[in-house]
Amino acid sequence: MKRNDNLLNIDEKWLKFADEDYKLVLFLYNEEKDFYRSICFHAQQFVEKLLKGIIEGAGLSPPKIHDINALVKRVNKLGITVPLKEHEILFLSSIYIDVRYAPDVGLLPNGEPARRDVDIAIKAVKKLKEWVD
Repeated sequence: MKRNDNLLNIDEKWLKFADEDYKLVLFLYNEEKDFYRSICFHAQQFVEKLLKGIIEGAGLSPPKIHDINALVKRVNKLGITVPLKEHEILFLSSIYIDVRYAPDVGLLPNGEPARRDVDIAIKAVKKLKEWVD
């Protein structure tokens, strides 16, 4: 497990799993700026995996859900405050859909992701990465 200065335990396998999504988000954002769907999706995945790593780091089994809002609430119950604003949490929760069929793959509830959606995702990802580091 990884332990940061704030005594935050994160299960190492979840952290490694999340880090792959983090690196992909930054690569797509820096090199392939038009990949809005992929950036948003992998941002959601990074946050989901990180939160599950915190839950497992606390000695609990993470739930098999993808709802960032529900995962943040579980982490909060552990006495850990996740440094995301409510609109960031709700946005990240809206990205994941259980079943992906073309042409709906990667769509947000209101359709194709836009640059403003990527900006929210990137800000949230960087904030959480800084928090755990």
